[in-house]
Amino acid sequence: MEKRRKVVHTPRRKEAKITLVNPRGQLPAIHQIPMAPRLDSLDGKTIYIVDVRWPYTHQFLEEVRSIFTERYPRTRFVVKEKAGSYGEDDPKLWAEIKERGDAAIVGIGH
Repeated sequence: MEKRRKVVHTPRRKEAKITLVNPRGQLPAIHQIPMAPRLDSLDGKTIYIVDVRWPYTHQFLEEVRSIFTERYPRTRFVVKEKAGSYGEDDPKLWAEIKERGDAAIVGIGH
């Protein structure tokens, strides 16, 4: 004859329910944007050098401008400081570069 086990349930204390929400939410779709075409020549062009205001980057980018100006005397190099912090957008600067510049170098720090 088979023995049966008796299962004893102990009453649980009632605990509060917690609802969790994923903080990442729904990630947006990724749209690939191709790189800009390479310029045929730098002669007569305006190249913006964008400082994103990372500590000590401005001095470095001024030195980059100095070296590039020496090596490419027929090219105009403009160092511009981006508004806001590193991760913030600066639509005004991007519009200026699109209107007046031929290319941009964005210096992102060390």
